[in-house]
Amino acid sequence: MKPYKDAYVIVTGAGSGIGLELIRQLYPHTKHLLAVDFLSENLDRLREEFPCLQGLVLADLSKKEGNAPILEWVQAHWKGVDYCFANAGKASYAPAADQDWINMEQLFQLNVHSPIQLGLALQQLFPTHPLRHVITCSAIAYWAIPGYSLYSSSKAALLQWADCLWAEGDGDWLTLVFPIATATAFFEAAGANIPRAFPVQNPQQVAHTMLVGAAKGKKKIFPSHLFKSVLFLNRLLFVLQPLATAIEFRKFKNWVSNKNSN
Repeated sequence: MKPYKDAYVIVTGAGSGIGLELIRQLYPHTKHLLAVDFLSENLDRLREEFPCLQGLVLADLSKKEGNAPILEWVQAHWKGVDYCFANAGKASYAPAADQDWINMEQLFQLNVHSPIQLGLALQQLFPTHPLRHVITCSAIAYWAIPGYSLYSSSKAALLQWADCLWAEGDGDWLTLVFPIATATAFFEAAGANIPRAFPVQNPQQVAHTMLVGAAKGKKKIFPSHLFKSVLFLNRLLFVLQPLATAIEFRKFKNWVSNKNSN
């Protein structure tokens, strides 16, 4: 954790889940932390738990102007950003045909446009200062799970954008993280009683892996070694992904059936 000693770090979605664990693990090493969340009560809890935390910003990143308060605060207080963990995100669980188009626009703004635009804006704001921009993507960008058509499409868009950026030779500053299902309230927010994909990781482990990987300058971070191994094995054993999809499809159909019966 030496690279984080007195580092200047932004964490979005800092009030819960992985973002909160990032703050907890960074706080002993640096107080130059800007915690961003869209709920004022989350920021109040952060201030209570981390009284020396330098900055708190209330921002709704599902809106096009959502990054503005972050950039204004950084420009007023810092001369550069060492790490930005663009972790804020939202899931959506429903049959593909039932997805809400208004929700789609907000979700893509939050999951895709906001983290991309934030990284590019920070580079423009501090062109001579080295930045490691870490975006929380998802294993679902690689692995289709029934019910997550809108969410997975947003994460796949992030991955394709990053792959193109790296192919252009202009992405040494960028890292994508691919967590599997995590034991937080994140997926519960996507819908009532939605089935949890297997396996499940705890947010402490995910945050630690993110911090270690970002400090090493990795382009892609896989907090689950099992998922990374399965991705490799699926290239040889083509039945793995169809089998996993069939299991998740059964969960999805049961969820739809229970929802319709209520």
